[in-house]
Amino acid sequence: MKSQHIAVAGGTGRVGRHIVEGLLEIKQQYSLEIIVLSRSQSPDISYAGSNAPVVTVDYQDLSAMQKVLNDYQIDTVISTLSGITADDFVTPQENLLRAALSVPSFRRFAPSEFAVNSEQVPSVNLYQMKLPIIRSLRQVKQERPNSFEYSLFSCGVFMNYLGYGNAKPKGHKAHGHMPHFPYTFDLSKQSADIPGDGERQIVYTRVEDVGKFVAAATQLETWEEYNEMAGEVLTMNKVLRLCEDVCGTKFKVNYTSRENLVANLDPSPEKIMMNFFVEFLIAIVDGDCDVKRPINLNKLVDVKPVGVRQYLEQWWG
Repeated sequence: MKSQHIAVAGGTGRVGRHIVEGLLEIKQQYSLEIIVLSRSQSPDISYAGSNAPVVTVDYQDLSAMQKVLNDYQIDTVISTLSGITADDFVTPQENLLRAALSVPSFRRFAPSEFAVNSEQVPSVNLYQMKLPIIRSLRQVKQERPNSFEYSLFSCGVFMNYLGYGNAKPKGHKAHGHMPHFPYTFDLSKQSADIPGDGERQIVYTRVEDVGKFVAAATQLETWEEYNEMAGEVLTMNKVLRLCEDVCGTKFKVNYTSRENLVANLDPSPEKIMMNFFVEFLIAIVDGDCDVKRPINLNKLVDVKPVGVRQYLEQWWG
């Protein structure tokens, strides 16, 4: 059954807000009810002529969450929660699922993935915190095979990082709601620091399109376990050539070997994020970020995502 009453946990944040905006774009067309769950008080979200109330919740309080989900007759929960500790990330998602399972209308859950599928990247410690909720979802599916669905939404690397440093009017919009920093490519300096030989294929998706894909997926009659989306699948060397072509200049390029990447790891990191970006680059070199399954969501929904050249020409052409 299609989703009708949808709660987006963490929907005031980065990826979450784009998913809320994607849902608000289609809210009137499908007569959807959308709420946003947030740990802190925030104003309601308005977009495309529609509105989603922000409801403050305590992810440690199961009964209070259950009441909110029940009051709004939520059938679908989309989690975009983030955190760098189990208390911030693992436990809230588990509690959210437990609360939802006590709500009669509830039948769908999407955990906080929205990158490379976390099961593919064992070397990325931050993503290992995404695994407990996946195990829990599979257990629930075994117990409720005919009345429960879940899906792991994967979108690869956010294309928006290629917009860092552009000088266009309102150039900040290149990032959507994402943070502003360069990832591998810094077009403002005509430089690139590429892991390995640059021949591994990477999924690039604009974060605005992630919101559109997920919103459209709520209107599918059934959810597949894996919903893979892509703006485009390219090697980093191909992206480099596109950047050089659009910018009209050769880039200064550094190829970093796996050995050198490993040498850059902090052997005793105080925080999990200290090694995150290096671990992810190692995962790229190791092929863990390669496309493992068909890019099915592009075929299942009517979303026309922006490609890398189109994005580059918009912000650098």
